[in-house]
Amino acid sequence: MKNILKIFACLSLAGNWVHAQDSTVSVQLGVPDGGWKIRIDQVYQTPTHLLAVSKLERSPGPAIQVISQVKDSVKVKAPKLPVRHYVLGKTWNWSNGKPESYAFLSDPKELPKKVAGAKLIFQAKANPATKVATMVTYIVVYKKDIFTKGKTKQGETLRAIAKRHCKELGASSPDMLEIINGFVAKFPAGNVPRLKALPEVKYIEMDQAF
Repeated sequence: MKNILKIFACLSLAGNWVHAQDSTVSVQLGVPDGGWKIRIDQVYQTPTHLLAVSKLERSPGPAIQVISQVKDSVKVKAPKLPVRHYVLGKTWNWSNGKPESYAFLSDPKELPKKVAGAKLIFQAKANPATKVATMVTYIVVYKKDIFTKGKTKQGETLRAIAKRHCKELGASSPDMLEIINGFVAKFPAGNVPRLKALPEVKYIEMDQAF
């Protein structure tokens, strides 16, 4: 009887060790320029998969204009299982050539459905050095000659190009000012130089009403 109990105890310890082993979860993507970075924020576990939630972010300011690779990895206490990736923050349209295990979410509200029923096993710590971006309200006016019959050469309307630029620069949704061929929105202060440098922009002016 004692021998049976010893065997059972050894098997139990072995099983716990397998369950608690360290696994490495890694993410890697191609990005449009050297200003991007990616971070694994959360990892969930299901009986068959690990679910990694990552966020893409672009640092303000100029960056090397060449397609680059970004990556991140974390260690988690979990069995070695296939990994499914959910990535937030992608703003470009071209495909990354990744397998079906990568899904790009346009809205964080999509995430709860993707991880429903899964167990959270990793949560990234908040970076104490990260500061809340100062938002500044600007009126933006586009050059009239970029539009022909209400659209740019790329087929974008005034509203469409304004929404795209706001998304790329981390601004709030634009309030259109069609009478002056522009819009007003709140921009991160660090992205204002990039806003000024947009070739379609005629001029920008801080909105003194805010």
